[in-house]
Amino acid sequence: MWATEPHEGITGVTFDSDGHRLLGVLYLTRGEEPAPTVLLLHGCPGLEKNLDLAVRLREAGWNSLVFHYRGCWGSAGRYDLLSIPRDVTAAVDYLAGCPRVDLGRIAVLGHSLGGWAALVTAAAEPRLRAVAVCGAPARLGAVLRLSPAVIDAEFTRFLAATPEEFAGQMAVVAERTDALAAAGAIGPRPLLVVHGTADRWVPVAQARELRDRAGSSCRYVEVEGADHAFSWHRAELADLVVGWLRGECCAT
Repeated sequence: MWATEPHEGITGVTFDSDGHRLLGVLYLTRGEEPAPTVLLLHGCPGLEKNLDLAVRLREAGWNSLVFHYRGCWGSAGRYDLLSIPRDVTAAVDYLAGCPRVDLGRIAVLGHSLGGWAALVTAAAEPRLRAVAVCGAPARLGAVLRLSPAVIDAEFTRFLAATPEEFAGQMAVVAERTDALAAAGAIGPRPLLVVHGTADRWVPVAQARELRDRAGSSCRYVEVEGADHAFSWHRAELADLVVGWLRGECCAT
């Protein structure tokens, strides 16, 4: 349920997706009037949750919701890559029921796998009026070709999934979803693609593919020397995102 009492700018939330209880954190900007809102999607497993971006967005007059897909970071259910877009849609449904959210100004920002999820969800979800991705793969199946031991060390020890399940999910998702086609379906809604030139997990060439497929509605930025998590370029990333939201779409 949404609180209607005065808030302190941050609150824990839960909502349902296919019968699974998902956990999240809602950052609320000042005031009681409906405000533009960003849905922040972390990657896999989601070590970088982009909470610094949530704080910057709040200071700039935006609400934001950070939540966890089923099977990770305390959310119920088994982790499944194919179900992540449904979890994203459930988060949009949740925001749509909030009196403090301006339904005409809901954007999504996804990092890494969250960028893939942002694209494939937004392509079929018109309530997401603007889309931003950073470190996002254009072709998910081409990114990870890792041994079970590495998959467990980097991913599944944080998830409700085995390395074998995860590898199988990756194969299915690569066959059934197409982030490049999704990028082409975003327009005329605005799309921001940001990528680090030193990204060792998702080569910058994949971001260029997204840019080329998206067309004229896309703004493309390469951050020189930035790694996959933008670890040493967080302020620059925040400036890019906030400036784009203010100047290119959903302006307050």
